[in-house]
Amino acid sequence: MDHDPYALADSYFPEELVRGTPLMLPEDVSAPGGVSASVGLVQARYRDEITVRMPTRAEVEKLSLPSATPVAVHMRTGYDENNRPLRVMITILPGDRHVIRYDVSAGLGTSLRSRQE
Repeated sequence: MDHDPYALADSYFPEELVRGTPLMLPEDVSAPGGVSASVGLVQARYRDEITVRMPTRAEVEKLSLPSATPVAVHMRTGYDENNRPLRVMITILPGDRHVIRYDVSAGLGTSLRSRQE
């Protein structure tokens, strides 16, 4: 398992914000300080949504998943100071390789909600 991919991640940006930048290139892009900041997109807050499901066939293959291993899907939307969405990042996390841990200050009015569908 040491050579298996740890996760899959894709980011999506509004085209008008990234047109003409390296973020429009078809290959993987990384930058010191983060890809958003590298093109002047300063994220002031995030919204995280985490769901758990069985993987797709492609995810099983790409992640070398053992049979019946669920994945967590972490969708993070980044917003600027005016609440304009700047980026959506979707990360697929194999259930046999991850622990998801959050530290949340009780004094900031943060709310956690659970939704059944």
